[in-house]
Amino acid sequence: MRRTAGVLVGLILLGTAACSSETPEENTAQACSAAEELSTALDNFDTTLTPDATVAEVQSARDEVRQAWQAFDSAASDVAQDRGQALDDAWESFNGAVNDIEGDATVSEAVDSLKDDATAVKDARDSITEELGC
Repeated sequence: MRRTAGVLVGLILLGTAACSSETPEENTAQACSAAEELSTALDNFDTTLTPDATVAEVQSARDEVRQAWQAFDSAASDVAQDRGQALDDAWESFNGAVNDIEGDATVSEAVDSLKDDATAVKDARDSITEELGC
């Protein structure tokens, strides 16, 4: 059971790219809800494992876990994509700000803006590494 939880945490962090029309907040809420449903399905599976359980009952409980896992896997992928997109967006803004400095301008004229853009990249990176437990 603990190994399963570890694998699931890994899936949320390494989720594959998926298309999502939801906001990052909605995706996170859906992932949290799906994680709770998966936890419930795993608890139900554990409850099913009694000496007098039938094979059909165990398989049915397994199917419930499979459905909950698939929903969670999909929701986790959306969250992972959101986090990656936030980092990509911050990088593009930062890179564009540096590229927009005109050749004869002094860096001091753009310092505050560049610091803000660099901080946005750092914040996006910190958000991802925090979720990874780095």
